[in-house]
Amino acid sequence: MTEKINIQAIAPFLADDFVDLVEPIFDIDRYSKFLNDNAARLGTYKKYLICKLHDSSVIGTTHDNNRFTITLNDYSTYVFADTMIDKYNLPIDSDHISFPLTLELTGDLIIEFNNVDDDGNLIKISPTKIDEYLYEQVTHLDQDRIQIVFHFWQSNLKDDKPGSRIIVIASANGLSVTENQDHAWLELFGDKYNGLYKYFKKQFDSDRFVSDHSECEKLIDEYVLIN
Repeated sequence: MTEKINIQAIAPFLADDFVDLVEPIFDIDRYSKFLNDNAARLGTYKKYLICKLHDSSVIGTTHDNNRFTITLNDYSTYVFADTMIDKYNLPIDSDHISFPLTLELTGDLIIEFNNVDDDGNLIKISPTKIDEYLYEQVTHLDQDRIQIVFHFWQSNLKDDKPGSRIIVIASANGLSVTENQDHAWLELFGDKYNGLYKYFKKQFDSDRFVSDHSECEKLIDEYVLIN
């Protein structure tokens, strides 16, 4: 009989979404230190960790024996652009804009898709479509290997039923991030709002929360006031 693996054991940071915890089981300060200590190894991905890609829609994925990529519509940049379009009454349909960011795991790839039962146990499933990036936890990191447990949302629009949560455990030798938000911004807005965009990026990189319309409105007003 195969031993059950519980989400609390493999990725305690994500466990709260699946099981009722009597008390917190995850030390976020310790985890933050772990990420900071390994910033060089994590590269560009480091600045997006601890939920800064939350709610990003999945544009597409690729998966073969040696490579797994996830292309997202960076939610923070999307919200800022949507707020700006609304604030300045720009003739742009925000339902059809995207700011792509691609995560890529390569080399000696091991990947596993899972559902999670009511007790928090992982249930292996075949690779499946994923629609929204929720959270992540880096669970192993050294010079040769990195493992990330991803938490995704899978919609179920066809049957008009609730969607489901998908846990993807992926490990590989290498991790890279390709940021295409700047190019997408330029294609959409030209250079008219470059100063405002740079101010947004500076605030994002400072760990300020900017993934909310009201916060983005404040940010725009701040920029106008100081310029």
